[in-house]
Amino acid sequence: MKRLVAAFALWLCVGVPALAQKADNLPLVGILRINTPDTVEPAATGFKEALAALGLVDGRTIRLEVRLAEGHAERLPELAQSLVRAKASVIVAYGVEAIRAAQRATSTIPILGFGDLLSQGLIESLARPGGNTTGVSILNTDLDAKRLEILKQIVPSGQRFALLSDPAFSFPAQMQVIAAVGHALAVELQTADIRAPSDLAPAFASFRASGTEAINVLNSPMLFASREELGRLSLTYKLPLICEWREMAEVGCVASYGTRLSEGWAMLAALTDKMLKGAPAGETPAQQPIRFELVINRKVGRAIGIEIPQLLLARADEVIE
Repeated sequence: MKRLVAAFALWLCVGVPALAQKADNLPLVGILRINTPDTVEPAATGFKEALAALGLVDGRTIRLEVRLAEGHAERLPELAQSLVRAKASVIVAYGVEAIRAAQRATSTIPILGFGDLLSQGLIESLARPGGNTTGVSILNTDLDAKRLEILKQIVPSGQRFALLSDPAFSFPAQMQVIAAVGHALAVELQTADIRAPSDLAPAFASFRASGTEAINVLNSPMLFASREELGRLSLTYKLPLICEWREMAEVGCVASYGTRLSEGWAMLAALTDKMLKGAPAGETPAQQPIRFELVINRKVGRAIGIEIPQLLLARADEVIE
């Protein structure tokens, strides 16, 4: 028995450093996000599973290292530099500010962006992105504006709508497009900047006091993570919400319109695989989800006192009863 214990101890001394050295030699996939630890899910797990489906398993065939700015965009440049110093094989950056920080940090390491790449000038074109950046281009600006049109169909008599905006993910050009749609719909828009979940309750109270009739929740990881609180406030104040992701409609938004998160993660994982195999980022076409789904939560609508028009229900990809 003593010999067996001694042999195991010797293996630990020799084997563990060897395993650590092997892990250090795996290609590093660096992930850069503005998120806090409590707002990074389900994206972190979803992307990791999409990578694993392609054989890119953390600790076995690749190393994943995550850098979170914890809501502070000013931290992104240094976090991007830390991934460069760590000799990342590819940097996956979520959101405009993270992508720009990565682009400033390196002109050689492939960058995969997840966000509104084209309209924000982060790539030259979908077919030939240029530089060292490609990725998954989400039509955030167009989708935020489209959701306002759907919200008007849900509340056709509405004249005063509100926007819940995360300043870290909303940009002047985007807000101008939404304002133009609001003008065309003859809807007055009120905007509340949400910098932390604690800003939500005061925003809803302000909306109710000002006569707001419905709310468009703009794209934001923080607002996505606060989806259950948004649903509770919607019921409390009897204000219908339209959101981006189906997961938000499932827990309280009266409707959602956008792409499937799982589709975006799969596209991003496929591009990561290409980069690790040596494909040049600037010559690898950026991907763009082309399937959009409308989910209606009729149960929530009735709970807050509105009935969804039949024409809209007929168009929905899914109706939650």
